[in-house]
Order: sequence, then structure tokens, then C-alpha cells
Amino acid sequence: MHQIDTQSTVLYAYYIQQYNAPHAQFILYAPKSKPQTTVLYANIIDGYVRLIEYVEKQCGMKYYSITISDGKSKCMEAYHLHYYSHINVRNILCYRDPQWVFYEDGEPLEFENTELYKQRLKRKRFNKEIILKYVHYLGWDIMDERFWRTDNAVYEFIRTSQK
Repeated sequence: MHQIDTQSTVLYAYYIQQYNAPHAQFILYAPKSKPQTTVLYANIIDGYVRLIEYVEKQCGMKYYSITISDGKSKCMEAYHLHYYSHINVRNILCYRDPQWVFYEDGEPLEFENTELYKQRLKRKRFNKEIILKYVHYLGWDIMDERFWRTDNAVYEFIRTSQK
């Protein structure tokens, strides 16, 4: 299987845990399992996508952003993959609010199984299991404990006011 070069790549991981977080924060780190990758992990849904797009433009890096709902939060159930590079922008989104909605735009990436997107039930077109397969193909096993640990510095940023 072909592995996409994830050098100079940022993975933005967002796992919906809280509806009203007391403050916006994110951490940056290089996971033990893939130390050449920078992970930005945030606690807000619209996260720091504009920040990452700015970094991509300044440094020429590509990034993948994933959102996986825990299914228990007060927030809507949602699954999202966003890819951004100077060449291509790709979005795949599936969420329930209150009915299931499926949306995609941009050119499909080489690892996508676009046949899944034709299923009758929208919630089966794109979900946690599919995201996990996609990021695994990219070389990240986010279910592996080593992905969430690092041997390097961890940088934490906290925004305590929304002014």
C-alpha cells in the first residue's frame, strides 16, 4: 500500500467532548508514534483552522483536520475530515442536526473509498470507523496510546477571555 508522505504535515485533531468549554485551549506536540508530525489538539469545534491555514501558507505545509464526535456530548454528533494544501482543499462532513446531513467538496484524496458516499443511509457514508481507516492510511494510528504521548516538549495555549 502506498503511504502518503506526512513529512511537514500537521494533524489537527478535535474530539467533541464539551459543548461549552470554560476556555479555548490547544496543545501542540510531536507524537511518539510519528515524531515528524505536529499534532494540534483543541477543545473547540471551529478550532484553530484559520491559524493552521496561515501556518500552511507561511511554511508550505499541508494539514489534515479531523473531528470525531463522542456521541455523548450535548453538541451534535459530527464527523469531519478537512485537508488543506496549496494545491487542493478537501472536505467530507457528516452530522446529525436533527437529521443526518452528508456533504463533500474538493477532489477526493487517493485513499478515499468514495463508494461509501453512495450508501442510502447518510450516517454510514462517513463516520468514526471510516475516519480511523483514513488517518491510519496516512500513517497515524490515533487509537495507539503512543500517538497521544511524546518524548518532546508539549506546548499549551489557553485563551481565557473571548474579547
